[in-house]
Amino acid sequence: TDETPGVITMELGDLVIVLNATPHRQDQRVTALTGTPYHLHPVQATGTDETVKSASYTTGSGTFSVPARTVAVFSRAGN
Repeated sequence: TDETPGVITMELGDLVIVLNATPHRQDQRVTALTGTPYHLHPVQATGTDETVKSASYTTGSGTFSVPARTVAVFSRAGN
């Protein structure tokens, strides 16, 4: 019941991948990760896709925000 239709969020080691297949920006809160610093993976952060560059993470709430129809990869800070 807590899942957002059209969005898949998964944690794989030091990575969190959010697949947003919806036509709107989606915020995915992962309470277990609250306080853990993440940032957009360097490959995406330095790439040419301006849409994915607008993906973000809020450490204090454990919330990943991903644009419409975008796959964003976040890596744990320091890794």
